[in-house]
Amino acid sequence: MSRSVNAVLLSALVLPGAGHLYLKHYARGIALIAFSLACLWVIVDRAMQLASTILEQFESAGGALDPGQVSDLVARASNSSGSSVATLVLAGCWLFGMVDAYLLGRNESDAAAKRR
Repeated sequence: MSRSVNAVLLSALVLPGAGHLYLKHYARGIALIAFSLACLWVIVDRAMQLASTILEQFESAGGALDPGQVSDLVARASNSSGSSVATLVLAGCWLFGMVDAYLLGRNESDAAAKRR
């Protein structure tokens, strides 16, 4: 496989920025990894807050919570913009990482072919 395909696979399957590190574009790779991890942290934090809220409601109801109530709590809590923005930014990082890694790898291959 070519370096560009390897870089795309790393960025797609491991973490955005992993392909950049493979291609030795460290600054871009570290920036993408940092943004991605920050987004993941926000998403996990919101999920933990949601779980905590539902658990508190469950305990205050004496351990008997209607599934409809749980569904309503999840719907209300998941409508917050914090996790949805983080999800969109993470998706954008993933897409940018794959496309940019491919282009960088292809440019390296083209430059190496011209030197021959």
